[in-house]
Amino acid sequence: VADLADGGCMSAFRWNGGGDYRGRKWDADLPTDAVMVMHMLCTYLDSRLPPNPRYPDGKTFTSQHFQRSPNKPDASSQQQGLYIHQISTNPANYQLVYHGTALELPKGRNNLFHTILMFLYIVKTKESGMLGRANLGMSGVNILWIFGEQ
Repeated sequence: VADLADGGCMSAFRWNGGGDYRGRKWDADLPTDAVMVMHMLCTYLDSRLPPNPRYPDGKTFTSQHFQRSPNKPDASSQQQGLYIHQISTNPANYQLVYHGTALELPKGRNNLFHTILMFLYIVKTKESGMLGRANLGMSGVNILWIFGEQ
């Protein structure tokens, strides 16, 4: 994480690889930078969203809005809501699923960022800024400011 944050604008980001870890060169048994950034986003949103009694582990966002590969979403979650589905682990690629429809985004270096931006854009434009009971706009988490006013 320190290597990823070093310099400006995540200049050391390698979507299909990573930096050295405790003197050990990155290899396939370590998480890629894309996986680490997605984990940090999920952890941040878990800490900001109100607790849900259905998810006593405190992972409200991760449990409802993120699905790791090779797991497949259950039928009930496929038809409702919005979530990020990790379709491959190495290299990490993501897709969005909105009300049961998979939205394929270009694979590659920017897939993670496109997925996050599209997720937030859908929350802002289709869900009125609400992710469940949590407002991601100004009166809540305030992460939707990146899209400006409208």
